[in-house]
Formats: sequence, C-alpha cells, structure tokens
Amino acid sequence: MNAHRHSTPQAADELEQLVLREIALRARSNMPTRVLDLRCGEGRHSVSMAGMGAQVLAADAPELSNPVKNRALAAGVGDSIQFAPMKQLPEDLPEGPFDLAFCHHGISCLPYADARQTLHATLKSLRIGGKLFISAYGLHSALGENYAGASAPIEQRFCKLAPTLAKRYNIPDRVCLYSERNLVNLLFETGGSVLRSFTTTHGTVKAVAVRV
Repeated sequence: MNAHRHSTPQAADELEQLVLREIALRARSNMPTRVLDLRCGEGRHSVSMAGMGAQVLAADAPELSNPVKNRALAAGVGDSIQFAPMKQLPEDLPEGPFDLAFCHHGISCLPYADARQTLHATLKSLRIGGKLFISAYGLHSALGENYAGASAPIEQRFCKLAPTLAKRYNIPDRVCLYSERNLVNLLFETGGSVLRSFTTTHGTVKAVAVRV
C-alpha cells in the first residue's frame, strides 16, 4: 500500500463534524466509543476523535506509526490512540468490533474491486448499528478535469490525474474518482444502509452508512 499522503482540495470538515457529533452524543450517554480511522495519514482526524473521548485505532502504512504517535502525544491523547500497521488492503484490515469507522479519501487510492472488499470488511468489523463515515475524491471536482477515466465504468476507473493537477494536489498515483451515486451504490453493495450522502461545493463526495 502506498503510504504517500495526498494533499486535497479541501479538508473533510463536514464529515469530521458528523463523526465528532456522534462521539459526543455517545459520550453524553456514557457509551464507550471505539473508532477505526482507516488510512489515518499522520493522525489529524484520530486526534480530533480521541479528543472527544473515543478510543481510536489509527490504521495506515507502518512508516506512519511515529508521526501518528507523536501527534497524539503532543495533543495529550496518547493513551487514547493505538496504531495498527497495514501494508495491504483489505488483507491487513484490523479486526473489530468497532462502534464507528472513519475513512477520509482512502477508498479513492484503491481500484474499485479492492475498495469493495475493503468496505465490506470494514462494515463487517462494526457492531450492528455501527456507523461508517466515508469520503472519496469526486469525479465532478477539480480533480476530474482531463481525467482519463472520466467516461469509464467505475469498475475500470483507476487512472492518474492530469499532470498539472497531480502536481498541484500532490497526488502522483492512480486514483478512482467517484460520483455521489457511485459511492452510495458501493455502500449498498458492501452491506451498508446509507443514512445520508452529499457532495461538497468542491465536489468531494461523502456519506454516512450504518451496518444493519
């Protein structure tokens, strides 16, 4: 699995707010919350979720272990975040059960078939009623300009961005861009019941699904 962390056109503000609100609601009801942060990068979202009281398993490439741990210690939540090294998805997906899962753009770094297997395993790792908060690079975002796979079926859509965009957003590798419908269909295919989906003003697609 490529550990290169991608710059993005915007932060996952809306999706992060939703998961933080969910953690806060559970905390007010004295419900412990265990969260899987899938492809966590250097742990920014993990730290935010731990700061709300969740126990977070941050999962990504092994070389990101120290950056995640250092960020957690600096934020004073070192006891609330564990790191799980992954080299390959879905084979290295951590085992649950988790109450919530968060995945910021991670599925776009996988071919669609691998994304399907990964999300199926992720949803199965949740408790019944557990929620998945997920985002993907948008086909109708700036990233989709001159994207070679724009007209291809989602199953075949795994291409590099146009060179100028790859350089601008620091995304050198092949990616799968999603429409909102693509993401919703993927969640249905993998066993999730979609509670809500939306496309941001920047074209990123996001959704919240529940394991039923």
